[in-house]
Amino acid sequence: MKGVAIAGIAGSVALVAAAVAGRDHWHAAHANIRRYSMPGPRSYDLAAGLFFRGRYRAIADTIAVEVPAGGRLLDVGCGPGEVLVRLATIAPAIETTGLDVDAAMIGRARRKAERLGSGGPTFVVADVASMPFPDASFDVVVSSYAVHHWPDRDAGFAEVLRILKPGGKAIVWDVAPPHPAPGDGGDASAHGHGHGDPHGASGGPSPSLLGTLRMLMLFRRLPVQRYDFTKPAG
Repeated sequence: MKGVAIAGIAGSVALVAAAVAGRDHWHAAHANIRRYSMPGPRSYDLAAGLFFRGRYRAIADTIAVEVPAGGRLLDVGCGPGEVLVRLATIAPAIETTGLDVDAAMIGRARRKAERLGSGGPTFVVADVASMPFPDASFDVVVSSYAVHHWPDRDAGFAEVLRILKPGGKAIVWDVAPPHPAPGDGGDASAHGHGHGDPHGASGGPSPSLLGTLRMLMLFRRLPVQRYDFTKPAG
């Protein structure tokens, strides 16, 4: 009976996943899940809520403790805004901005922020390698599960250092080191193109639904590391 119950739960999860992704998007969904992404903002947000909300809440709680009231914070690769919306409810005195290259993701994040009323986070559509902020704009820059998506990590971190104030800090949470692996030249394209990118490569054999769910569960079990960088004060 226990085995039947487990099988029933697994079947229910599979049906929900199929409904979210949709038959027409299934091949794109698997291609992006291999890159720890999803084919659109709605499915990405639902998957993040199902599998990773606890991680995002823990990150927001950590930021609330470490960033002083009145500090200016930027979340790079904010996706649908889960971290910043949580942060706005527990540390409203921190001035927060989210940035993502995907306009649809930012649209979803803005709708979440609107439900908070005035004083919530603001969101900007832009690439990390060319951010529309003046030099020394932020006290802290954070990023969660996004750096491994950056096509050029060297350019991205150069921009992060540019917009940080002297003595400011960048904090990265990810399942892979933020610095380029030996021989990859800083190109993270093998890991995908960003949150919610629907245009990932779709080559290779078509997997089963169960195979894709296994990939999501694998990502959930991957250990998360924190990396801190401080901009020199001088």
